[in-house]
Amino acid sequence: MRAIDEGRSLEALEERSGEDLWQRVFDAIEDPIFIQNASGVILRANRAAGALLGRSAEALVGRFCYEVVHGTASFIEGCPFVRSWASRCRESYTLFMHDRWYRVTIDPLLDAKQNVVGAIHIIADMSEIKRIDELRSHLAAILETSEEAIVGTALDGRIVSMNASAQRLFGFDSAGAQGRQVTDTVPDERKVAWNAAISRVIGGDAGKRFESEIVVGGERLEISVGISRVLDERGVVGGISFMIHDLSAQRRAERALVAYVTEASLRMKVPLGAVSEEVDRVTALLAGGAITPLEAVAILKVQKTHLDQIARNLADLDRAVANSDGEIPEAYRRFFAGE
Repeated sequence: MRAIDEGRSLEALEERSGEDLWQRVFDAIEDPIFIQNASGVILRANRAAGALLGRSAEALVGRFCYEVVHGTASFIEGCPFVRSWASRCRESYTLFMHDRWYRVTIDPLLDAKQNVVGAIHIIADMSEIKRIDELRSHLAAILETSEEAIVGTALDGRIVSMNASAQRLFGFDSAGAQGRQVTDTVPDERKVAWNAAISRVIGGDAGKRFESEIVVGGERLEISVGISRVLDERGVVGGISFMIHDLSAQRRAERALVAYVTEASLRMKVPLGAVSEEVDRVTALLAGGAITPLEAVAILKVQKTHLDQIARNLADLDRAVANSDGEIPEAYRRFFAGE
């Protein structure tokens, strides 16, 4: 707000005429304001109103509000000034003008019989608020469609918001979360680590993802979780955000692949070792002249049969993995299926 008078107190200004003080206070308000009669004619305007409309405040007096604001010959459709005649209470709407957004508010002035005798017309620049709201809406849409489970809590741990993925993960929505905390799902042996991580984040440390477990519906889930502070418009910590990724399917797939590799190794190790030893033996005999080349070929054909059997065993294992109900990455499943 503008200073009323440099180096002078309000009391000193009051020694002047009341009209002079009133106008100074009126002009000190940064939002454009008109005072209108019951017909919509501007009786007074502050300096901000003149600046917004590109003329002096005095030049606005005696004009209809729709002339100077909209450049029309009559009240626009849905005009809040007209609506206030019927409602006898505050009316408002959003106006786009001069490449900015404004909130136009009309407060009717009523006499003792509740008749409208005039109005106070306020035009507040809300461009920054609207930009922030649009950004919030955009971010909210991203968060809502994220596959990551995102939960917002108050500082005392109470859940206040959940995106769709979080609702699916925990099995309840924000309404059903009333009185609950994210840490209610954390096994007792893991809670110390969670509480320590939360305290560090609230204290200002950058949140780092860590792996843990939660229990939902009696099932223990392996997860990756990131914790961050939620700051209010003052920059003060107002809550905590949890970003949780369910690793259970990934971990099951990893264990299935380890089991596959182990089984494949067991199926190949002994027979391949035997084939290798036999090939070495035949090579040595052939080199020493103990057997003829034809005899060596006959022996190697037998070993080729053994190798073919090993390949069939691995193919059977591949098909079993590809057709299993286990959760494995689709790329691996296609590989095992020979696609």
